[in-house]
Amino acid sequence: MPKKIPLVLLCILFGGMRVPAGWADATSPTWEIHGVAKNETAWFTRPAPSGSWAAHSSERRGGDLLKFENSLNLFVNRPFTEQTSLHAQLNLVSDGAGQEGDQGHLAYSQNDYLRELYLDTTLGPWDVRLGKQQEVWGTTDGIKLLDILNPTDYREFTQNTMADARIPVWMLKSSLPMAGRGNLQFLLAEHRENKIPGLEANGDPDAAFVMKGMDAITGQTRGFLHLTPALGKVAGTFDTMAKGFGMSGLRGVPGAETTTVEDFVRGGTPLNGACPGLSGAVCLHQITRTTDQDRTALMNGDHWNSNTPRSAFEYMNQATFATFGSFVGAQSAYRRDYPEDWALNVGVRYKHSIGGNFNYSLNYLNHYDPNPYVALSWEDGRGNPLHINRTTNSGQTTLQLHTAAGVNQAGPATLVFTEKVQRINSLGGSFDTSMESGWLGPVVLRGEAVYQTGTRTPVVDRALLAQGDLAGALQNKATDQFNYVLGAEFIAFTNWTIGGQFIQFILLDPVDEVGRGGANSGRYSADPAVMSLDNGLRKASQYKEFASLLLSKPIGTEQQGRLNNLTLGEERGGWWNRLDGEWKWNDHWLGTAEWNHYWGNENTQFGQFAGMSNVQIGMKYLF
Repeated sequence: MPKKIPLVLLCILFGGMRVPAGWADATSPTWEIHGVAKNETAWFTRPAPSGSWAAHSSERRGGDLLKFENSLNLFVNRPFTEQTSLHAQLNLVSDGAGQEGDQGHLAYSQNDYLRELYLDTTLGPWDVRLGKQQEVWGTTDGIKLLDILNPTDYREFTQNTMADARIPVWMLKSSLPMAGRGNLQFLLAEHRENKIPGLEANGDPDAAFVMKGMDAITGQTRGFLHLTPALGKVAGTFDTMAKGFGMSGLRGVPGAETTTVEDFVRGGTPLNGACPGLSGAVCLHQITRTTDQDRTALMNGDHWNSNTPRSAFEYMNQATFATFGSFVGAQSAYRRDYPEDWALNVGVRYKHSIGGNFNYSLNYLNHYDPNPYVALSWEDGRGNPLHINRTTNSGQTTLQLHTAAGVNQAGPATLVFTEKVQRINSLGGSFDTSMESGWLGPVVLRGEAVYQTGTRTPVVDRALLAQGDLAGALQNKATDQFNYVLGAEFIAFTNWTIGGQFIQFILLDPVDEVGRGGANSGRYSADPAVMSLDNGLRKASQYKEFASLLLSKPIGTEQQGRLNNLTLGEERGGWWNRLDGEWKWNDHWLGTAEWNHYWGNENTQFGQFAGMSNVQIGMKYLF
């Protein structure tokens, strides 16, 4: 936790304030403490999908624990004057079924010991809140649009309520009531990234909700972070084999600058003599298995189809032997390069109500995108950057890594994966209103929209990847996005709340360049949630659409409980349904239950988690 930010903000607020008498009296009866003790236990309802990208979960069965979480939340409030009060939320949590190193406290997550700590006061006409807090700008069901002031903990995907999944940050927020029904808000907040499973050097092998897009970067089987050193080992095996045939290594193979992986598979190279009687695909698989023990997806068994690739070698089928000479002994490294703590997010919002029936807001935020991206680059063993030099011979392109001075690399190269965040601008707004609609009765209409400039979107160049240019083939491009939601809610059957939403994410300047023929060509914006070796590094849709239906009803003799069902579907056939309920036994005890079911196309945001469907029960004690 950056300690400078809260200290500076406290100094700004209290620099010119006089401390009222009695503030230091901690025994004052005005201290209020209450809390919630809670247990949540969840089980998977399905086994891990066999043979899928989630290879690390292949041993899991239906009925295995997803989580066994016990927590104690303490809420502390202390009014000092009519205008000034203190609030804190302490969160003690332990998850016996959590992955190693992630079972208790985790700073800047929903398991942070200190969830909130802020002071409310007034400075002249301004209402001020200073400290660690949450600020909510948007209210979309199931998906966040305007709600971007606080990052989100996605370790349980979107199953938790937004209030629980939202990550509080240190923030200075000031609001000024305007003439009539208006309100102007300014804020300064520290930047923090979303907690996204899989965005770690080890790929989070025990995490449940690792998206395919994250697995393609850091996954231990299909992630390029781990494929690169495996590729380096296999290149070393081929280099040694070439020397055994009396050549000077891979670059010394006759026709090394025109002979490709595809040629080897077709049996047309001198090195095919290493596997007499075997086809080229079987030979490549045998060499890969011997070198890498099939730990990574360099090969799809002994199958070969570069038109519909599923393995790294199938994607890199046009890489020449001379190019693979650059990969001998290659390594990889994962690093983070984040801005200084002083680089704050800055936002402003204006809210107004017209006629008491139409409410709207205008919002602007200059901030670091909480969704990190990963940049790729090469360096030598001393940490000096390496650059790619291309030469073309008889229609085949060979890559050679050079230093800035144009000298060929000396020793194994390292492919560096650097996690970064991009500073962007978000301009948006929201509205809600109500109207009478005849047989439906009162209907609430609402909407949110946000236009973002400079966000980073992954761009895949299949032609460069086919040649073996990993760093050039997997890049991120600055782009603009426009996302919006339109929704409506009404009451039916006495006390049923029914709400529907239409959500659309629009890439305003997507990359979609047709290649020169063949599957391994073309350049396009990829879908960061589901791109994978399994699905051709899936292209993103320019228009990504979702629809939701929410049903909510109070239950119980005194209607002190509630039953909710949220269904979310996406355009390519992925679905998520959450059925949850809460009921109150008495003033202290509450019971909860929840069923999250995912199904549909496995190459969608929701469908990929079919094997992560689960049920959850819980109990809360309020005091």
